[in-house]
Amino acid sequence: MKAFMTKNNWIGFGFALSAGLSISLMAGCSNTPPKSMINVQAGEHFILNQAIEIPAGKIRHYIQFGQLSSGFSHYDQHCRIELYKLPETTTIIQPQRFLIERVAIDEEMIAQQPTSLQFAANQYSNVQTDAVPIQVAFGEYQRVETMDLVYLYLKSDSQPNVYRLTCAGSLSNGNLLDTPRSYRPQREEINRILGNVGSIQD
Repeated sequence: MKAFMTKNNWIGFGFALSAGLSISLMAGCSNTPPKSMINVQAGEHFILNQAIEIPAGKIRHYIQFGQLSSGFSHYDQHCRIELYKLPETTTIIQPQRFLIERVAIDEEMIAQQPTSLQFAANQYSNVQTDAVPIQVAFGEYQRVETMDLVYLYLKSDSQPNVYRLTCAGSLSNGNLLDTPRSYRPQREEINRILGNVGSIQD
């Protein structure tokens, strides 16, 4: 779960990044998370119940609310099935029982363009006046929004280009109002996200 922070601790952190850019925060990554952190473990299985078509030039397909989708809402939990290599032709992932070879957790930030108020506050933050300080006048900064992830690395001898199933909590800056959607999905939530598309089993 994210701890609530204000953006006072994040001034200058990525305002120049392009909208939609995904950044992996490696410091938050763990290759061997204990069961107390994620109750899906290596040696279990991802059961895919229906074929998933990934177009040429794409490397992933999204699953949300129990349905396949070409995109997803950032404000609810979702999963994505991913390939190793970018395909030159359409790839169809066939229904199969995939071994979960490894589990890891991480955090992903979706960078956003600053608003005009944020830009103005940043531009004039060092100006000395008798007015109310800029940071107060424009309101408090808020923590950068991130998604908490779990990576389930998949193994298949018959479909070796299938890489992993990634599942994520909703985008959140740590606001308690975002819970429990912002939590990293556990087995029960992953199975709810997948619906009839698939499931995690022992």
